[in-house]
Amino acid sequence: MGHKLSKTTISNNNKLKAKATVKVEKRKKFRSLRTNSNEQVLIIDESINETWRFTGSGKRIHYAKNSKLFNKGVSDNEIERLQKQHWFFKRIWQSNYSAPIEEKLRAGVKVLDIGYDDHLFISSFNMELANVKFLKANILDGLPFLDDSFDFVHMGLLVTAFTATELKEKVFPEIIRITKQGGWIEFMESDIQYLNEGPTTARLTNALTSFMKSKGILEPLNTYIPQSIEDNEKIQKGIQTEEKTCFVGKWAGDLGRMAVEDIANGWTAIKAPLSKAMKMKSQEYDELVATFSKEVEQNRTYFKTWRFVAQKIGSTTPISDIITTTTT
Repeated sequence: MGHKLSKTTISNNNKLKAKATVKVEKRKKFRSLRTNSNEQVLIIDESINETWRFTGSGKRIHYAKNSKLFNKGVSDNEIERLQKQHWFFKRIWQSNYSAPIEEKLRAGVKVLDIGYDDHLFISSFNMELANVKFLKANILDGLPFLDDSFDFVHMGLLVTAFTATELKEKVFPEIIRITKQGGWIEFMESDIQYLNEGPTTARLTNALTSFMKSKGILEPLNTYIPQSIEDNEKIQKGIQTEEKTCFVGKWAGDLGRMAVEDIANGWTAIKAPLSKAMKMKSQEYDELVATFSKEVEQNRTYFKTWRFVAQKIGSTTPISDIITTTTT
């Protein structure tokens, strides 16, 4: 006797077919991204042009369609600011990364940098552009790479682009998934809280902190990141944390001038949402940012930036024997 399929069964079958189609497309992407094992390749997740906005001190906030955070694209001025910011943080750290991968780089490895919008990070690896692929992807939807694909995965100034739940349940596990056994993972972040801050600086940072907490985004970065990564059973215990201090203002020389320019431009980048949250007119907000730039000179303000380096299980050498933590 024949059986008639209900509408619900037909609907479920259609959903299964749709999922199967998506898997096939992902496999095609996987195959297109495969490279020879001896090639030195840096693949950058270039998602910022349509799906990122930015907060003070270089933090990028992710938004998708119908997002409750921001709803405008990224301007050319913003991209220029990020390029300057790259050199600023390189000056602070005197390097582009801390993971112990120099020998592997010379041998030929696969590197993934998530979030950068230009060639600047590539230059630190001395790679030929023929060995570099640029890919636009959203990590929240899963990256189109096979498990254990990369020797080194780097992400900088993006942690506050996600909610705490997204980080722990999607971003960190996805990065760990695509990292090879024994491979390295590194995050670089900076604090949005300033030390020796004046009343104007406190007003701006408190407003930003409240705004981000209301979206479920902000966590204490220097503890949340290493704890969340180490909770993953595929990561070796003992996440290495490096810390640098950066002074803000002309009183601190060239680096201080770069810092105050970068931070002031960051405040301007989030003018629309933050001035609205502060119930402040545009001109009043601009005056507040101008006062910030003067105030840091008087108070000798500074902030902290961190690098967090983790290794995926697979190496027989303890991470503590490979990296030495430094604080400046």
